[in-house]
Amino acid sequence: MKCWIRSAVVAVFLLSLFVPGLAQEVREIQFQADTLSKYPSDPSGVIRLQGNVWMKHKNMILTCDSAYYDQPNSHFIGYRRVHIVKADTLHIYAGQIDYNGKTELARLDGNVLMDNVREKLKAPRLDYNIKEEVAWYFGGGQIIDSINTVESFWGYYYVNRNEFFFKENVTLTNPDNTLITDSLKYNSKTEIMWFEGFTQVYSDTNYISCHKGFYDSKKKISAFQDRVYMQAKEQILRTDSLIYNQAKKFTEAFRSVELRDTVENMIVTGGHLFYDETRNQFRITKNVEYIMADEPDSLFLHSDTLVSTREDSTDSRRIQAFPKVQFYRTDIQGRCDSLDYLVSDSLIRLFRDPVIWQDNNQLTADTLDLFLAEDGIKEMALRSNGFMATREDSVCYNQIRGKVITGLFRQDQLYQVNVTGNGECLFYPKDKEEIIGLNKTVCSSILIVFKEKKMDHIAFLTEPDNKLTPLNELSPQERYLDGFNWLGDKRPLSREAILEWK
Repeated sequence: MKCWIRSAVVAVFLLSLFVPGLAQEVREIQFQADTLSKYPSDPSGVIRLQGNVWMKHKNMILTCDSAYYDQPNSHFIGYRRVHIVKADTLHIYAGQIDYNGKTELARLDGNVLMDNVREKLKAPRLDYNIKEEVAWYFGGGQIIDSINTVESFWGYYYVNRNEFFFKENVTLTNPDNTLITDSLKYNSKTEIMWFEGFTQVYSDTNYISCHKGFYDSKKKISAFQDRVYMQAKEQILRTDSLIYNQAKKFTEAFRSVELRDTVENMIVTGGHLFYDETRNQFRITKNVEYIMADEPDSLFLHSDTLVSTREDSTDSRRIQAFPKVQFYRTDIQGRCDSLDYLVSDSLIRLFRDPVIWQDNNQLTADTLDLFLAEDGIKEMALRSNGFMATREDSVCYNQIRGKVITGLFRQDQLYQVNVTGNGECLFYPKDKEEIIGLNKTVCSSILIVFKEKKMDHIAFLTEPDNKLTPLNELSPQERYLDGFNWLGDKRPLSREAILEWK
């Protein structure tokens, strides 16, 4: 025979009069409902609650439509419109709850929502250790706060510490970024996250991938480590570690830095990089190498520091390298203290003790300009104290000096030199490949024609003053023009040689 107790609101102390052993249990769990019932023949002591079910355990209050309470085992199962209130600030909603009062472990099913004022956690199924204040889910879940939304296959929520730990198929989205990673730790109070495993970050202006790092949502500052890859506009950056300030659009990279410009077809490597996204400018220091990729021959340049800026006025990139600049290409090598290259003008300008070697020719001046064309070097200009020396043997050097010396190239080979202003020339003429003496000429305008990488003939375009001296009558001083200084020992003869400044 069933024993029914019906009341609009039935107090626990009344129920204890009818249910043996309930009075001791009431001190731990309190409950009430529109209808409560128990089967006297059932020794398990399970109570059925129906209608406006209310249950309290310590500082947790639970309401639902119906429930079963196993009083000997402190086991409570609630159904439909489950609502938990914890310490007045944490609210949990679900379709069903299975609660163990001894362990204080709640298992919730059915569109679970945990609302903790600052953030919300949604999951199809959620386990919550109320005593330890730890919740976890498997099979998919989502948290939402004022800035971020995070989804993952499984995750842990440490309520008191405002910390989340997400694992497997983690996706974070906010108005600025989308982050995809393998594991993520997130503090919703500080809005700082730490991620590990292969991670990708997408935004309107760039893409970043790495294997470790953190992101501060409030300050919009990120740090990335381990095989970092970043693409912003036409630049691609690879490095060991990177700090990115999204608010200021500023990037700093450390160790093993490689930057590629897909438009200008260049590569820069170094140990430390600063990139200003607003100005579209980057600066690289520490063992810098710049590669101007070209077919069939690339140019390799080394310096202590390299700065590259995209100029709005020319819609082109300006490259500046300093100090101790050295460069190498198979057909031309050079060095100087500082260099300026404006890509739109195809002009490379060398400053402070510049020197260029091309075949057997050495060219120096106060300032030296290289003009590039699609097929290589087009023209070279030696401005102020221009000097060109061509080595014939270990003793004999053909020499030309003047105010301005201009060299013209065809297929990267020097074929003509024009000297303008204060021209002087020392030339060793030959008879059947044998040097017969030294010809010294002073002429304001000189034309030199090269053939097969050697001087073929010289034309003096204004009245020259020349003198031919036999070799056996030459003094050591007569062999050289003022300013002659052969620097062949400083010439970088390979790509690797540009790394050493002699």
